[in-house]
Amino acid sequence: MNDIPQVRNIMISLYADDTAILTQGKTPDKAIVPLQNYLKNLEAWLVRWKIKLNVDKTEAILFNKRNDDWPKVKVYGTPIEWKKEVKYLRVVLDKQVNFRA
Repeated sequence: MNDIPQVRNIMISLYADDTAILTQGKTPDKAIVPLQNYLKNLEAWLVRWKIKLNVDKTEAILFNKRNDDWPKVKVYGTPIEWKKEVKYLRVVLDKQVNFRA
């Protein structure tokens, strides 16, 4: 895992078999575009190490006040739906940034 792709403004949180990839931007597009580029690099890394990512368990959340229809990020060509809340390490994160366990 030491050679997992690292990019400025993209943070990776790893714990056991759970991974969170975080980014930020002044606008959603300024966060989504670098994230999508990073995911393409990550896909190549996963293939090289013969690691399978379960796209069906992959979730995305965008913390933003607006509810526009933002472009979906893709993993292995599969669009990932934006969720209103996701769970990571037993913590529920929602669009209103209410953290609860």
